[in-house]
Amino acid sequence: MRLFKHLRFSIFVVTGIFLVSALVGHLYRVGQERRPLLQALLDRTDILLHQSSPEQPQAGRDFIPVEQYAKSGDPQGGEASAPLISGTIRRGESIDVSLRRQSISAEMRLAIIAALKSQLDFKRIKPQDTYTLQLDRNGELKDFSYQSGPLTVLKVKNSEDGYQASRVPIELERKEVKVSGEIKSSLFAAFADKDEDMRLVYAFADVFASKIDFNTEIQPGDRFSLVVDKYYKNGVLVGYGKIAAAQYRRVNGQVLEGYLFHTASGKDVYYDQNGEGVGTSFLRSPVPIGRLTSKFSYHRRHPITGQIRPHLGVDLAAPIGTPIMAAADGRVVEIGPNKGFGNQVIIAHSGDYKTYYAHLSRFRPGLHPGSLVTKKEVIGYVGESGEATGPHLDYRVQHHTVFLDPFATTFKTQDVLAGRDLARFRQEVRGLATLADMRDFTPETQVLKVSNLTLTKEHSITTL
Repeated sequence: MRLFKHLRFSIFVVTGIFLVSALVGHLYRVGQERRPLLQALLDRTDILLHQSSPEQPQAGRDFIPVEQYAKSGDPQGGEASAPLISGTIRRGESIDVSLRRQSISAEMRLAIIAALKSQLDFKRIKPQDTYTLQLDRNGELKDFSYQSGPLTVLKVKNSEDGYQASRVPIELERKEVKVSGEIKSSLFAAFADKDEDMRLVYAFADVFASKIDFNTEIQPGDRFSLVVDKYYKNGVLVGYGKIAAAQYRRVNGQVLEGYLFHTASGKDVYYDQNGEGVGTSFLRSPVPIGRLTSKFSYHRRHPITGQIRPHLGVDLAAPIGTPIMAAADGRVVEIGPNKGFGNQVIIAHSGDYKTYYAHLSRFRPGLHPGSLVTKKEVIGYVGESGEATGPHLDYRVQHHTVFLDPFATTFKTQDVLAGRDLARFRQEVRGLATLADMRDFTPETQVLKVSNLTLTKEHSITTL
């Protein structure tokens, strides 16, 4: 009897397994039969969501596969439409990743990238660079355009010799202008009154970065003047050329001047009319935007402890994250937390000089003891680490074993022209000195010359 019960149970289990298997097989066959219809519905939904019409793609979206485009055609029986895919490079993306996001085949991606190599430095690809890709009725590449900023447009076309890339000529209008103004509160406000871009303010301040700190040493009534090229595309300002001439006349009568000169070694350097380099070995201030909140002193009341003790540097208040530049060429000797100074960098320079940068929020990635740095290279960012009442940089200069007041120390001129270079310089800058001269000062921006130019691979420009 027990054996019969076991046999009946076994037959029941086997029958159940057989029925379940049959049901699963049937459902699978039905699913396979209905899958093309389901996929077509999904594809059509994707079209409706991401593209209102073939002629009006929406940049930055994920588009339907290329194969789907190849099936689209004119409903009236004419030639197939030429679908246009457009996209934008996202942060951290390469061209390959962005095209893959658009469902472009690996073969086509490789062909486009191979063609672009002769015209594009892939290390210079930036977020917000845009591209468009047009296909023919067979889903093959017809045209690919890539734009990086207003001055770089590349095209890839399919020819008998394969995919070929070329640079699209850009038509620009160049205006040589003289910008002059008077300081009322700050250099930045004076340039803003002229409706000039902040790039020009920084470039002007950089010319005299070793002579004056425009955050702490300017006075109302100071005047400035500069000569620069402004480039326009379709009436819109797209950039400035390098400042050709600059003057800054202080109310105390001191005149600072700088004229751009291309040296025999291939460098662009600013010199005064005597051929002496405007730049010295050290910057006046390692922070491009900062407010002097504490001077160099041997008797200062500490803002936290209240004790009277030396403050052998200067405090420059600036927003958290403001870049801090190395004051001169040198080598990092110490980097890391240092008690009340918080995050600190110490750099050794030639001539037995050292500079100290304290209270940083963070260091530049990759910086370590032994790192070589150049003047104006970013080494860290303003913060309030250590004993600090607010975000600022504690900046100190040490010569041998003595600390110096950074704003009262005169450093040697870095470069002086002589011989043929000096003669060539004087000949070239004579006209610029006349243009920039402020004896006939007028606060209005003057247009000195207007011309047109075409940017090509052979003829390019450098903009601020």
